[in-house]
This record gives sequence, structure tokens and C-alpha cells, in this order.
Amino acid sequence: MDEDRRIRFMVAPLLFLASLVWGFARDPHVHLARFLPVGGLDLKDASSLIAVVTAGGLAVFVLGFVIGTTTYVVLRSVAFVSKWWHVGSGCHEIVLSSDAQLGVWRAIKMPGKPIPEQELFAGVTFDHDVLFKDHNGVHRWLVRRWNAFSVAITSVMALLLSLAFGHAVVGIDWRGDWSTVALAVCGVLLVSAFLAWRDTMRMLTFQAQRLDPGEIPVSSESPQNAPKAPSG
Repeated sequence: MDEDRRIRFMVAPLLFLASLVWGFARDPHVHLARFLPVGGLDLKDASSLIAVVTAGGLAVFVLGFVIGTTTYVVLRSVAFVSKWWHVGSGCHEIVLSSDAQLGVWRAIKMPGKPIPEQELFAGVTFDHDVLFKDHNGVHRWLVRRWNAFSVAITSVMALLLSLAFGHAVVGIDWRGDWSTVALAVCGVLLVSAFLAWRDTMRMLTFQAQRLDPGEIPVSSESPQNAPKAPSG
């Protein structure tokens, strides 16, 4: 697993656990020992300690997968509903205007007019083929912005799930400080995720327009149409 994916898998579950710890710490009526089966383990014994650490690592990995999958399903569902007012593939990963779709279609040398249902595949091909090979710096910038979006939005989901899980399963009271702080952080992360997503879509649109091999009308100020200087 590459470093970017490791970060995406680690941040959200750690934030989920940190939120639960905060809830435990603020609720005097809930005790952690009721929910952790470590009563029969001697943590001074090396094998028992290794077992606890291994279980904790696996839990973090599984949490990362569950939170990431849940986030993806929610985003795809929202994008699918948005097809009612945006013609496209119904995927949050690529959302382009009709003009940008045409530019992408031409840049990847596809014949005919763009097919809206193939917007996702065309956009991915444009980024990972055209930009990756010929404009790798732009591609890396897009990857960084998309990673920022992914980390922020999965962190939002992690905090929301921690509130729901902590209250419904563990029995943590939705005390004002715990829920208020978690929701405030969610708000900041949601704004960050939106800005990163918008930057990514705008950059893809800009690159599609910049690299569109279609005919560009000659400006009246171009050198070809500039008035000739009088001779002599």
C-alpha cells in the first residue's frame, strides 16, 4: 500500500477512536473496562501484550476500510441523485461542464461527441494518461488536492460515526462539550473537503480547456492580423 493510501486509512480511524476516548473521558457513567475483553490478559506478559497491540492494529485497519467504504457509498449516492440537474456519469470523482467534457474528449482523442455516461472514464484517462505523461507536475498537484479531499471527508464520516456509535452502542451521553466539539470539527473539515474537491474539478476543467486540440479562433490582435508597418 502506498504512502497516500496509508494516510487515508489511518487518519479517519484514529480520529474515530480519539472522539470515542473524548466521550469516555467526559462521561463518568461509562467505564472502558466493560467493553474491552482484556480482563483475562496479563499485559506484563510479552505474548499478551503483542496480542493486544496486534488486535489494535487490525482494528484500526478494519475501521479505516469501513469508514472509507461508507464514505464512498454516501458520496456516490449523492452524486447519483445530482444527475437530475447535472448530465454526467453520476460519480463525485469527476464532475465537469459540457464544454470541459468536450475538451477532455478531444484531448484523449475520442471520436464523435462526448458520452455523458462515460464522463468518469474520460476524466480518469485524461488525468492518468495525458496529464501523467505530458504534464506530471499538474497530475501530482491534482493527486495532492484529491488526497486532501479524501482525508477531510472520511474524517467527517469518522466523527459522525463516532457520535452515533458512542451513543447507541457504548451508551455515552451526548454531552454538550463532546458533541459540540465533534460537530464543530466536522464543519471545518467539510469546508476543507469542499474547497479541495472544487479545486480539483476546476483544475481539470482548466487543463481540458488549455489542452483542447480543437480549432482556436484567431484573435483580431494576433500577429497575423496586426497592421503592417509602413515601408520606407
